[in-house]
Amino acid sequence: MIAHQRIETPIVLFGLIFTILFSYLTYSTIGLRHLLVFLIGIGLGFALYKSAFGFTGGWRNFIEKKDSSALRAQFLMLGLAVIIFSFVIGTKSFVYDGLIVGAIAPVSLSVVIGSLMFGFAMQLGGGCGSGTLFTAGSGNIKMAVTLIFFIIGSLAGTYHFTFWSSLPSLGGISLLDNYTISDTLLVQLSLIAVLYVIVFTIDKKNNKIVHHNNIFIFTSSNLLRDPWPLFAGSVLLVFFSFLMLQAAGHPWSVTFSFGLWGAKLAALSGIDVASWDYWQLSYPAIALENSLLADPTTVSNLGIILGALIASALAGNFANQTSINKKLLYAAIIGGFFMGYGARLAFGCNIGALFSGIASGSVHGWVWFLFAFIGSYFGVKSRKFFY
Repeated sequence: MIAHQRIETPIVLFGLIFTILFSYLTYSTIGLRHLLVFLIGIGLGFALYKSAFGFTGGWRNFIEKKDSSALRAQFLMLGLAVIIFSFVIGTKSFVYDGLIVGAIAPVSLSVVIGSLMFGFAMQLGGGCGSGTLFTAGSGNIKMAVTLIFFIIGSLAGTYHFTFWSSLPSLGGISLLDNYTISDTLLVQLSLIAVLYVIVFTIDKKNNKIVHHNNIFIFTSSNLLRDPWPLFAGSVLLVFFSFLMLQAAGHPWSVTFSFGLWGAKLAALSGIDVASWDYWQLSYPAIALENSLLADPTTVSNLGIILGALIASALAGNFANQTSINKKLLYAAIIGGFFMGYGARLAFGCNIGALFSGIASGSVHGWVWFLFAFIGSYFGVKSRKFFY
């Protein structure tokens, strides 16, 4: 991110006014919990933008340049989240106003195929689930296109849900349900530590100087205008994710709302999405029937977009890409669609499946990580046709 000279005051004021109005609307029509989810989303969007914390670019940098800085920051984030979430979910301690559930999903062939698809597509689309939201929120036109087709792909994934859910599956496997908290921590933190050492060693072997500064060091005292290091992003994202777990009753997720937005629009156009098997499941059926404001993921995603908008305007960097050529347009369309479709097959994206899944002790999170990374490898190799 390259900071301009002036804060974009009109954009900042718009963001603040929208925050006040939407906060009032959410609180008055739904209640305090959804207001908190919205405000937490703003914090997530602000932290994502300021630290440029994205999985897509970080994985690409490692695949192409053996630069492990972003991957190591992600492992640090996962380690912190595993410690906190294992204790909170495992003991049901520090629970705000009700029960909480972890992000547990089946270990299935559907997850393997969906995560491969998502990993490949995010390298074409230029952003993951969270990355698409915060870059679109900062005014990036290509990522706005990616988001639109992310929504379309998510809806298509719900249409084919019955077929994909019929593929072989081991069911949901929760480490916290099968082992003690200490054993779960030992397994998960050991695996994270091993992966950290592996990527650090590869970085050290291939680069004269191992990349450190952009992980830990603030390069400026102007925290509102200039970028933050990745470690600051890691810590803040875990902090806001913990708050999200408390306020929403479940871990941070992103892509469910994309399918819901698509379904709402399709229903308005006369398509009977309520008859699809996916939208007859209990939670999706309730979400489809209710107001969008009643969906915590919708509210938090709007918060992320708004937080990134405010952060980019404070940095004088809002809407730094307002044009798109034909090849990038095709990449955004293809990448967005298959990210959305793959996320539905895999029960989430890099946030709902990988981050929240692993933090919750779900084995499917690790399966998602492995196959999404393999997909990303081939996605990086395919970027030459579009970029």
